[in-house]
Amino acid sequence: MHAVTRTRHAPTPGALTRSLVLALAAALMALAWPAPGAAGERTFSMKIGFATINEHQHEWAKRWKDRLEKRTGGRIRAQVFPASQLGSIPRMIEGVQLGTIESWLGPPEFLVGVDPRFQVLSAPYLFDDVDHAYRAINDREFLDRFLPLAEDKGIKGVGLIVYTAAGFVSRTPIRSPEDMRGKKYRVLATPIETAMLAALGAAGVPMPLGEVLTALQQGAVDGVEGGITVFTSFKYYDVVKYHANTNHYVVTSIATVSKKWYDALPSDLQRAVGEEARGLHGEIHEWMKAAYARAEKTWIEKTRDGLILLTPEQRAAFRARIEGSADKVAKEIPQIKEWLDYIRAKARQTRR
Repeated sequence: MHAVTRTRHAPTPGALTRSLVLALAAALMALAWPAPGAAGERTFSMKIGFATINEHQHEWAKRWKDRLEKRTGGRIRAQVFPASQLGSIPRMIEGVQLGTIESWLGPPEFLVGVDPRFQVLSAPYLFDDVDHAYRAINDREFLDRFLPLAEDKGIKGVGLIVYTAAGFVSRTPIRSPEDMRGKKYRVLATPIETAMLAALGAAGVPMPLGEVLTALQQGAVDGVEGGITVFTSFKYYDVVKYHANTNHYVVTSIATVSKKWYDALPSDLQRAVGEEARGLHGEIHEWMKAAYARAEKTWIEKTRDGLILLTPEQRAAFRARIEGSADKVAKEIPQIKEWLDYIRAKARQTRR
């Protein structure tokens, strides 16, 4: 038997090149997605749901996701679900309470069933314009009091943005309160909004956003109260022609997280969730103002003469009708009286 001699061959240049490429790719991946530290090896999933699409809430959710994943090194992995993909607004709110959905974004008025004080920001004529609203609701004391209102019901507020000034889309032109008499308009969900519509001689119909376009098409409602950026993102101009900028209140949006989910996070991740949500307030406000201008331009392009810019006198006629609506509701729901006084005081402090 002859011994078999094994010869070790040197690697070829091609093999060396492939090895170097693979090693470099692995190193770049490691830099792009840092490994969790020893103290935080567990990762936490976060579903962020909301009813709208391609507007302020969608932009806020995408930026919040990116900030959180970067700051936590991937220990929080977020997914964004616009356009009611996780269910209707009431179902998403229930999911946050139960912990099956980690986050919901939307107007705080939809939380009145959880706590009636959430409707105070829909009181008419609190603010002179959207910049005034931004200054008032970003008062640190106000945020620290307002955001925790539903924590005992399983919902933790972590951020609050100005969404837009409220107006109406309608099948027929709106230039005075008389143009709304006897008609039905979709509102969010609050007694204050219903009272405002009643003062205008109209009926306010609470309705989830996912049902609104169909209701307009079928004639179940004559128009919708809300922000023009929502109206353009859902192409309401295909169904109704007119938009009137009554600007009778400022629509806001709250970022909430499940208290159950939040309490399970390590303390550094809890800080990240809150700080990154509030950290977006300023940049989303500037994004919102640019989006509003684009939405008005789109409405003009799609309807020609359907954008109605009310004169100061016409706006004053609306104000004369609805300014006291919130105070009438406060007589029936005593919990909100203190908060109406409080936000009005903040509005006075921040007025320029």
